[in-house]
Amino acid sequence: MALMELAVDFGSSYITIYKRGEGIVLKEASVVVVSTHKKKREVVESGNAAKNYVRTTMGNAREIYPVREGVVVSVEDASLMMSEFIKRLLPEKIFKPQIRAVVMISSGLTVVERRDVETVMLNAGVKDVILVESPLALLAYTNSVGGLFLDIGGGTAEVASVTKNGISAACSVNIAGAMLNSKIIDYFVENYGLKIGDYTAEKLKLDVGSMYDNDLSATEISGRDVLDGTPRSMEASAKDVRRAISKSIDALIEVVENVLNITPPELAGEIGKKGIFISGGTSELPGLIEYLGVRLYLPITQLKDYDNAAALGGGVLLEDGKALSQMLNMKVD
Repeated sequence: MALMELAVDFGSSYITIYKRGEGIVLKEASVVVVSTHKKKREVVESGNAAKNYVRTTMGNAREIYPVREGVVVSVEDASLMMSEFIKRLLPEKIFKPQIRAVVMISSGLTVVERRDVETVMLNAGVKDVILVESPLALLAYTNSVGGLFLDIGGGTAEVASVTKNGISAACSVNIAGAMLNSKIIDYFVENYGLKIGDYTAEKLKLDVGSMYDNDLSATEISGRDVLDGTPRSMEASAKDVRRAISKSIDALIEVVENVLNITPPELAGEIGKKGIFISGGTSELPGLIEYLGVRLYLPITQLKDYDNAAALGGGVLLEDGKALSQMLNMKVD
């Protein structure tokens, strides 16, 4: 039987899949629109199409985000979503290939949460599932002997000091894209009496978000007045966004410092020379790399393909079973 080998970055915001021999073959939003008919749940849309699904046409369908902060909150819905993604990769043949997958997960998952991820992949038709903490995949991506990695995604931020023998110290926190959006929403309610939605907060962060003190960028946003509920618009500046998210960024810096403090001396010395590798969509926030460097007194290097590095690193591990075995301290065929 033919074998299909995949590396799956199991993210809260996006599912990214690398196929051995082809590279990145799928990157879709971690969302599914599900309808229920005669007690049977059916997928209406999944991925990016589900994210953009017109709400007025939903009827009895619901938009569901089955992965939050790296954790599967609905095994059934996550299985439906993943099944749709896997189907897109299968050839149109009578005999389908056997699927083997290396799945990148948060380093902070419990045994039960890890089992849920494995169940989702098995339900989606994957025969052989190997769970790998995402910092290990990032190390493989850099082809380095060790380092400290800060991966700031949509739901979680992973901070880990890693060698080829595994993770030395790690912490997973929810200080990531979704939390920053929430802080921006709260800031405008508290300071301007304007209630904005998550889409507006995300767009504002992308348009004028910055950690530079001298950034004078501004844009117009619209929302609802919290007192009388009427629509209202105002100008929002980069300074507003910086004030909204700075405490969260400082809290993340404390997490990095804590991980460094419990990292073995030899590896800490190596990190002192190389600095910190940063990845994830939030790493693109203007001024963030410079801000982290000043606060941590370390060079910060953004990975080249910062948004897909975990999936690509998983692809490296697919090719190098010996390295995977060494990292996981177990034999991998």
